[in-house]
Amino acid sequence: MAAPLVSVVVPTYYRNDRLRDAVESVLASDYDAVEVVVVDDSGEAHAEPVAEEYPVEYVALPENRGGNPARMAGIERADGAYVQLLDDDDRLHPTKLSKQVALLEASNSDDEGAVGVAYCGMCFERGDDVLPNPDCRGDVLPQALAFDLSPCVTSTMLVDSDELAAVLPLANRPGGDDLGLMIDLARRTAFDYVDEVLVTRGEAGESRGKSRGVVRGRRDILWEYAHVYGLHPAPRRRAVAATNALEGRVRLGERAWDPRAIRAFLRAFRGEPSPERGAFLAASLFGRTGLTFADRVLSRVN
Repeated sequence: MAAPLVSVVVPTYYRNDRLRDAVESVLASDYDAVEVVVVDDSGEAHAEPVAEEYPVEYVALPENRGGNPARMAGIERADGAYVQLLDDDDRLHPTKLSKQVALLEASNSDDEGAVGVAYCGMCFERGDDVLPNPDCRGDVLPQALAFDLSPCVTSTMLVDSDELAAVLPLANRPGGDDLGLMIDLARRTAFDYVDEVLVTRGEAGESRGKSRGVVRGRRDILWEYAHVYGLHPAPRRRAVAATNALEGRVRLGERAWDPRAIRAFLRAFRGEPSPERGAFLAASLFGRTGLTFADRVLSRVN
């Protein structure tokens, strides 16, 4: 029996060096049944010279459209039974696809029901490994709504193409692309994970996760999915608290001390009172230095 085809969709925007690494990581996979679709979102075929170096399908968009519209252009050309959405600054480890395909295929014959999404652990180029939470498998809608499904992001997921097709088109949500997709999928299908670090995330991806755009994206998700959150008040409280805490971090990333950061951490504590939220609120009184100190202390405790 032939191995199921995996379609890897790589949207790219003016990062040719990173794109090379991303594509080469796919081609170095120990899983052979792979097609790669590179979608150039520059609007001027900036990535064409790189794409010509590799056996990939190249799609040049006529104008910049954003992350999810670029992904959509690639998905429309994907023929695989499974789809991997890979950011151009991330890299797959050689066994990522084979291990996730095996997990998804095994679930198809499981009496308890099929899994539609497999994800895995990840590491940053300059940072610690992040492994899945053992509780985040099966029905993960509460965690997805609470923005608490890390390290499940687009690059760590492998998605059954039928489940992905059911949630298309992907809405254009700058700053909230991953979150909306995970909520949509979690409303339909079960998740499972490979308990290994199988993706390396680039520093550009890490910095996006700390920007004001991500704060706006999370607030947009809270508004857009209000009808779902109405049925899940506890995850909503956690999501709001996490978004307020993220806002505080972003503000202290921009300024060494900011009263708006303190107010954001205060809102986070009020929404989800806990010793950790209280510690970060107290640390924010001392600005960026206090927050850095609190991060170091709590990382040792945890």
